[in-house]
Amino acid sequence: MSFSTGLSEIFDDLVVVLGAELGGLADVDLLAGQAVLESVGRLVDDARVRYAGEVGARSRAELGDEGLSRSQNFTSPVALVSAVTGVSAQESRSRLELGRRLRGAILLGGSAGLPPFPRISEALRHGELAIEAAAIISRHCAALAERGLSAEVIAEAEGLLVEETTTRHLTPDQVAKASIHLRELLDPDGAEPRDDVHQQQRSLTYSRSADGMIRGRFALTPEQGGLWMASIDALSSPRVTGPRFVEAGGSGGAGGSGEAEDAFLARTATADTRTQAQKNVDAVTELIARAAGATDMPRLGGATTTVNVHVTLADLQEGRGVGWIDGIHEPVPASSIQQLRCSSRVAPTVFGDRGEILHHGKTQRLFTPAQNRALAARDGGCVWPDCDRPPPWCESHHADEWQHPDHEPGRTDIDNGVLLCHFHHSHLHRSAWKLTMRNGVPHLVPPAWIDVDQIPVPTTRRRTALHPRQRPAA
Repeated sequence: MSFSTGLSEIFDDLVVVLGAELGGLADVDLLAGQAVLESVGRLVDDARVRYAGEVGARSRAELGDEGLSRSQNFTSPVALVSAVTGVSAQESRSRLELGRRLRGAILLGGSAGLPPFPRISEALRHGELAIEAAAIISRHCAALAERGLSAEVIAEAEGLLVEETTTRHLTPDQVAKASIHLRELLDPDGAEPRDDVHQQQRSLTYSRSADGMIRGRFALTPEQGGLWMASIDALSSPRVTGPRFVEAGGSGGAGGSGEAEDAFLARTATADTRTQAQKNVDAVTELIARAAGATDMPRLGGATTTVNVHVTLADLQEGRGVGWIDGIHEPVPASSIQQLRCSSRVAPTVFGDRGEILHHGKTQRLFTPAQNRALAARDGGCVWPDCDRPPPWCESHHADEWQHPDHEPGRTDIDNGVLLCHFHHSHLHRSAWKLTMRNGVPHLVPPAWIDVDQIPVPTTRRRTALHPRQRPAA
């Protein structure tokens, strides 16, 4: 019986065994079966890698047209393995690379020498080591060999990592951490050579896509990644402050069903439905906006970072139409323009349809630092129900728009200001919710589909805020 025939018979038996229904299995049998199946899969993975390694050895460049891949009319062993197995070029390349690393060097007579990592190969042969873990351990051990460490030290490191992985059942992620830690203990050159490589590889590229989005890629050094991740985590954390200082509600709920006003708002106000990826990009954007408005930010022509928005006067006054930002080919809606003009940390300049300047960001339009401190003392952070963003992470919003019949251009008063985080500030400009001020207290006005009467509901995190029932009659 040939080798391939024997494998075919095993394959037929596995089809029968593995094709059984799982619904009738007890929990313990299900988990036990999965463990055994994983061991079988590891044996198969080991054979796949060894086969790929042999194909690579028989296709080495010095054999020329006599090499296996060239003789089969394939330009590379990657293409040959991919065509035979039906896997991607990336998977084929991974198998060939690991197979080459675990295979002994080609001797003068064409035979293979002793395997460089016998402990890894042995663990793979017995189904004790996952192929991912084998790739990680062998890669780090090979890197130590390139650093000039002795064969004895490398063998000891290999054995220690294999033993730790198999006895403690480490996942590939845990194996990677253990390998890096051991590498740092043994590598005589330390992290400096790798840091030089990281510094050369750091990058950030971006381009404009046909759909109007700005897309890009980035590669960060470890210290840059640490700063980015810490900053994003801080700005994305759902609970970063102490308890919210909102008085417990009474019995006359805004929803008309006897519930407290806080409960009504928590139930009806739109929750933060962003994905983690969306939160990440919002956090980075907020960090850039903060830096752009910093006093020590470099000036260009004497001005801080400026965003020029082109919009017609009619659209600006009526809150409709679109605006065009310099350097961006996709228009932005009127709501984005209003938000930008409301409290952006950059200075927007708005142009008319004849090129005349209609509005330019200046300190008279924005809330002053003293006014922002007063808003922070009054509101305690974002006033949106159940939002825990503290004052430093909030934007100052004009309850009545800056261009409003009741507030002439230039009037920026505390009794017309309120703190909102960037997410809820953006949501307010785009949703049917409204925010108004009554007796110096922010009130949210629900959409008609939530409250037919649209009764304004007070919302603030101020400790001293009185419940409506405690306030004196007007």
